[in-house]
Amino acid sequence: MSLETKSIMGVLDHFGPRTTQMNKGGNVDLGELTRTGRWDFNYDDLPVGGTDNLSLVIPANSTIVSARLRIIDAFTSTSTTTDLTIGLETSANVEIDFDGLLTAAHLDQTTIQVEGALYDGASGTAGALVGFTIGATDGELVVKSSAADLLTGRAELLVEYLVPAADPA
Repeated sequence: MSLETKSIMGVLDHFGPRTTQMNKGGNVDLGELTRTGRWDFNYDDLPVGGTDNLSLVIPANSTIVSARLRIIDAFTSTSTTTDLTIGLETSANVEIDFDGLLTAAHLDQTTIQVEGALYDGASGTAGALVGFTIGATDGELVVKSSAADLLTGRAELLVEYLVPAADPA
């Protein structure tokens, strides 16, 4: 990749391919009020909020509609008790709800070993944030492993959320 600075406005032009890290997240569907955030992550690079300013932020007071996790490559570990939890935290690494999207009951060791499986967290069957607002603070994705012994695994997460409606004038 190469860069060129425009002398008139000081704007950079990019030439060539630009790599991105999807474990930081990105919006897939930019509807007027509904958005879908997408994250791809590996066992050795689980998303954590507040590590940089690159992570997708779910705006404060957004309502989580659903959270869906697809296992692309099976997660394996040295133990038989490693579970995953998926939730949100602030950019200052303060917990909003660490298993508010998908809980360890959804993503236990046996379920995350099934390559190609889709785990759907809809209201009533997922974490406490699904179907409700995330609260008054912006949220960043956090994926935690119950033990630090993962050997393999890759997954894709889709979180559908409603952005806060504008206040009437």
